[in-house]
Amino acid sequence: MSDLSTNLRLLCSYRPSISTVARDIGLNRSQLNRYLAGSSSPRTALLRRICDYFGVEEYEIRLPPPDFAAIVKLRGLSSDNFSRVLRMHFDRILARNDPRIFQLSGSFFEYYWSMSTPGMVIRSLVSFAPEGEHLFYSRLERIGDPKTVVTRHFRYQGLALMTGDRVFMNDYETGAGIEVTQTVLYPDYSFRWRVLHGVKVGVSANRDHVPCAVRTYLERTPPRASLIANLRRVGLLAPDDPDLPGHILPMIDNRTSGPFGFQAHNPSVP
Repeated sequence: MSDLSTNLRLLCSYRPSISTVARDIGLNRSQLNRYLAGSSSPRTALLRRICDYFGVEEYEIRLPPPDFAAIVKLRGLSSDNFSRVLRMHFDRILARNDPRIFQLSGSFFEYYWSMSTPGMVIRSLVSFAPEGEHLFYSRLERIGDPKTVVTRHFRYQGLALMTGDRVFMNDYETGAGIEVTQTVLYPDYSFRWRVLHGVKVGVSANRDHVPCAVRTYLERTPPRASLIANLRRVGLLAPDDPDLPGHILPMIDNRTSGPFGFQAHNPSVP
């Protein structure tokens, strides 16, 4: 039996049943049994999904079983009570997920005033993709002029949830792994899920790491644009940059909030 299958069996032993694991990950029970027996191994994309489900890294699940067992114990993954309580809270939240959230599937440009480079607008690329009953997304930021070679870039992975006619996005930066960002969006149904606006809460990417809140605006990427073409437009833009659409600045204007709170929805903006 391979180290991978041994470690996978250990992880599954802390779940209610093999059937529960198979259902949660979206696998056929017999397929999962083959992985547990070591008669076959999951492909890279599926292994990544399995690791995300259990909260471990891909390289970790291939470690010698004694080393992996120590990691599981250190993180508390082996605690039945921890798993049960954590799953209870997630299930309670996800049970309220509005199925309309899947209409977000696809890619969007996201615009907001930079938290780390005052006076500049960030255009990032957000890609939503369903996996089973949930909608996950990735967000790519490039801190620099998109017309030049940009060396500073940040990638985020997250989960989107819709409840109470609002979209909640929670993600983490996959590089250093020390930043968590929250975004609450207000869908504009008149635009058929083509645009959304809301508030993003995070920290500046400079050395000060100042907590910030900014208005953010998402709109779908051009329908026939390729991924490479969209990525080339990601970066920092000056307010007068000709590549920045004229309707963007009013939608991300942070001065209109107040006087006592920062609100996402601005009724004065059509």
